[in-house]
Amino acid sequence: MIDYLLADYNTPFLIAFSFVAAVMVLEVGSLLIGAGLSQIIDNLFDATDVGIGADSDADVEINDNFISKYIAWIKVKNVPLLILAVVYAASFSIIGYVGQSMLVRTIDNPAPTWAATIVAFVGAIPVYKMISEFLGAKIFKEVTTALSEKTFVGEIIEINTGTAKKGLPAEGKYKDQFGQLHYFMVEPENDTEQFEQGTKVQLTGYDQSIFKAIKID
Repeated sequence: MIDYLLADYNTPFLIAFSFVAAVMVLEVGSLLIGAGLSQIIDNLFDATDVGIGADSDADVEINDNFISKYIAWIKVKNVPLLILAVVYAASFSIIGYVGQSMLVRTIDNPAPTWAATIVAFVGAIPVYKMISEFLGAKIFKEVTTALSEKTFVGEIIEINTGTAKKGLPAEGKYKDQFGQLHYFMVEPENDTEQFEQGTKVQLTGYDQSIFKAIKID
């Protein structure tokens, strides 16, 4: 069993498994000193600050909006970033190990490492989405104190990624009183306004998963 886990053709899956194990150890250690590692990372490391400049041209703005939607798909409401990384790494590792094991048992020969890695990488995506959404809905829902998004109306938040225009929302970031980070899509309330990355805005309304906002003078 150990020889199979450490086999050369399973190296990518061993690395992913090692990452999961290391995070678990660090999480336990951080809890013992009074601070969860996942909360520390959520507060200190914002993975969505992709560094898109405010003076971007039209082509960059289109790409920027695509990045915002891509990031919004990766993230799952209520679930810390570190937990999402662990879920994907674990899914990737398990799919890879199981797939290679099945090949060894049936044809007595594993797939090439590069091929097995690609299959596991793609196969882990739907598994990651299913598990992380379950965690967000069932496990971490109470951790965020069950705050409704509509209660954010009136709060001042920061445009985190992209340039928001009327009909073209960008991602906003808000830190609630419990220290939990929230991410959602924001667009200007007025047709003539636009919010660039880093702009502070006040939320004025909520409609179909998009917040309306005005710029803070």
